[in-house]
Amino acid sequence: MNNNLISECKSFVESSMEQNGGKQYTYHNIAHTDRVEQAARKLAAKANLDDNEKELLILAAIFHDVGFCFGAENHEETGAKIAEAKLLELKVDKERIIAVKELIEATKNGWEGTNRLALLLRDADMSGLASSDYYDISEGLRKEKAFLSSESIYQADWIDQNIQFFKEHKFATPEGKKLFRKKKKKNLKNLKKLKERNEQELTIASSKSAQTQLKTALRNHIDLSAIADNKANIMLSVNAIVITVGIPLLLQRCMTNPNLFIPTIIIGVSSIISMVFATLSTRPQKMTGITNKELIPQKQTNLFFFGNYYNMQFDDYEEGMKQVVADNDLMDNSITRDLFFLGKTLGVKFAQLRICYNIFMGGIIGAAISLIVVTLISRM
Repeated sequence: MNNNLISECKSFVESSMEQNGGKQYTYHNIAHTDRVEQAARKLAAKANLDDNEKELLILAAIFHDVGFCFGAENHEETGAKIAEAKLLELKVDKERIIAVKELIEATKNGWEGTNRLALLLRDADMSGLASSDYYDISEGLRKEKAFLSSESIYQADWIDQNIQFFKEHKFATPEGKKLFRKKKKKNLKNLKKLKERNEQELTIASSKSAQTQLKTALRNHIDLSAIADNKANIMLSVNAIVITVGIPLLLQRCMTNPNLFIPTIIIGVSSIISMVFATLSTRPQKMTGITNKELIPQKQTNLFFFGNYYNMQFDDYEEGMKQVVADNDLMDNSITRDLFFLGKTLGVKFAQLRICYNIFMGGIIGAAISLIVVTLISRM
């Protein structure tokens, strides 16, 4: 077996994947290629292949997914062409090149044949089903599929798909069964346990106590928001009276009593600043009214809040709501997100109101103190 040839081909494939494969390819990447190559070596040893057969199998394993960097569709044919060009460059016999191409194309879904090396390669390609890191491998494939299809794949649906695939899949060679079947059964058992655990987990949608607590919290937040707005209105009314009625009267008195000038300025300035903060506490936040549909499965928005959808088309909004309602995790996120940001808004309201009241109170006290000081000085 020509180890130098294998090493050079592996370096070429790794370089191609690094240059052309984006981060979105979270399954068909160098890690997957390495995993398949190692599985092919184990299968070759178990099957007692000669050096010639072993070399063909390993070369095919190295090249089998390099075509994915240039498009998922028919990537096996693309990979076979890339392998042919590289092997020709390395002066490999044409017959061996043809054999490698046939093995690569045999990894395509739905392939049927009896080529022993091809069956071994297909088992190596599916060796991830028996990996101790199967969950991470599967999650990488889920993200990649979601990216390629531009559609969300929810965790619960993905687990169901995995379980169904495990039940339907069978390793094609005796060597594959001996090496991988036991660990594959263990992973299937873990998937079923994960499904059961997810189904048993309480959510807001399934817990009456959580729903009651949530309703109470939302009602309290709404009541507190009304209280905050009422406090702001009181301050606006009081300060408006001070500015429109009190200040003009005090200014008239300043003509005959100069001691009132500084207290009048303090009251006027504090009232204006107080009104600004009272207004800020009641000012509506800026809203776009449009939600990017890609943010929905990423749990970055809440379609139950009008500010996130009032400029959207009904069809887009309906599609987004169907996604949320169909997934308990998304539903829970939307509800808790609504409560969280309502609380954040309340926090800002009350912080601005506190500043408003402090300034108003400080202005009254400052005016009183200044009046006393100025009066005392004038009498000395």
